[in-house]
Amino acid sequence: MSADLAMPFGAEVELRRARRYPLSAAVTFCWDPGDGILQEGHGTTLDISSSGVFVITDLVPRAGGRLELEICLSPAGQQSKFVHLHGEGKVIRTNKTGGESGFAAEVLFQSEGSDSSFSGSGTTRFYRKS
Repeated sequence: MSADLAMPFGAEVELRRARRYPLSAAVTFCWDPGDGILQEGHGTTLDISSSGVFVITDLVPRAGGRLELEICLSPAGQQSKFVHLHGEGKVIRTNKTGGESGFAAEVLFQSEGSDSSFSGSGTTRFYRKS
């Protein structure tokens, strides 16, 4: 093996394509667990990137499943507006260890400004079956 390609034993390799940013924001998400009955969950983001998010929640969708989610970002100042990030994607992995559970999802985000706070009024408001 070439010395240029050698890595020290135990070195971690970053495989993510996008930089993650720590962010705590309210999340509402929904998915079809396979029985045709939509499930809705709520949680909080742990971190976010341009291509995904990690959500801390008690209700964890299955890995590999499709989902939609909406993240509400609070205003930074009095003149700012709430920003809603809507996304559709796939659950990449789940984490159910100890007292905290959650999931990582690869998501394509779209943003939408709003003058009011996120209402979280239910899955029928933003879930579209493919």
